[in-house]
Amino acid sequence: MSTPARPPRRPRAATLLALAAAAGLVAPRTAAADPLKVILSARAGRVAAVVDLAPLLPAELESRLGNGLRNVVAVFVAVVPLDGGEPTVAQGRVFEVLYDVWEETWAVTVRDPESPYGRSRTLRNAAELHQLLAHAADADLGPAAGLPAGPFNLDVRLDLNPVSPELLARTREYIVGSAGPGGSSRSVLGAVAGFLLREPEDGESFLFRSRTLTAAAVRP
Repeated sequence: MSTPARPPRRPRAATLLALAAAAGLVAPRTAAADPLKVILSARAGRVAAVVDLAPLLPAELESRLGNGLRNVVAVFVAVVPLDGGEPTVAQGRVFEVLYDVWEETWAVTVRDPESPYGRSRTLRNAAELHQLLAHAADADLGPAAGLPAGPFNLDVRLDLNPVSPELLARTREYIVGSAGPGGSSRSVLGAVAGFLLREPEDGESFLFRSRTLTAAAVRP
């Protein structure tokens, strides 16, 4: 005797409401009025940047990513001298996010210099996803000697579902290159940073900038 087929599970009412809300969202703003909050600290001879994106992320971001489709969040971080010189440090990170409307969990694949081909995580709720994205720009800035001698900014570009294949391809190429021996060359760093940190071309891109920083801001 065969076992009766199990009826398909239905998304909960809260999930349906979130999906409905996501369908009618308008394009987000392309720039932040408040400076990016950054803490620099020395760790084992290198400079770590803890970047707080939480106050600047779109309030509806989790709803937008919870549409049951595969979404991409691309993040690029650069140390930019105020004197107009080329960035001295740059790092890319790509998040591929898929919301399971039945389990109400997020499957996230993160690609960065530590894991250029991706590492997977399962997040149980929107709060965990928000926490992950709030620190999407945390970065290893390398030895303190590599920071600019003069004042600089930490710039962050965040793209939601990049419409430019070139943008996403260059971010991924830079991630793989910077993960290799010696990292990407200075010329490649400058070219990629210049491309990624230009003014956003659509409502899906955000540019964030820290207050003016110096090497003296690095906490021991």
